[in-house]
Amino acid sequence: MAKRSAARAAKKFHPLTLFLALLFLAAGIAAGIFLSRHLTRNDCFELNGARVVKIEVGGTFADEGAKVLSFGRDISSKVQTGGDVPDVNTEGIYQIVYTVDDIRWGDYRRVRVVIVGDPAGAEDYIVG
Repeated sequence: MAKRSAARAAKKFHPLTLFLALLFLAAGIAAGIFLSRHLTRNDCFELNGARVVKIEVGGTFADEGAKVLSFGRDISSKVQTGGDVPDVNTEGIYQIVYTVDDIRWGDYRRVRVVIVGDPAGAEDYIVG
């Protein structure tokens, strides 16, 4: 019985009503796509400074952090760092991982590689 009443209700729609509903749906989708692209056109999640940093053992390293724009707002203060903590007194390759808790950048991460001294495998990170 419910199927029959639903079928009767669907038949009562005038073809113009159905056309207008589809037209407004298409217009809403197009406006949403345009607005989304407009709001996010300048968004970025990038490292400040170099992606690969090479320093000598005993040198100094200051993390420059990352810049994040989400939907036109600067949310760089929300950036969290993880991974390794570079020990400037111990030769090695360290990776600092940057993430941000945001709907736009939730699954993204950026990685800075810090090479201290001349460890084995360092040439894989250095672009010459």
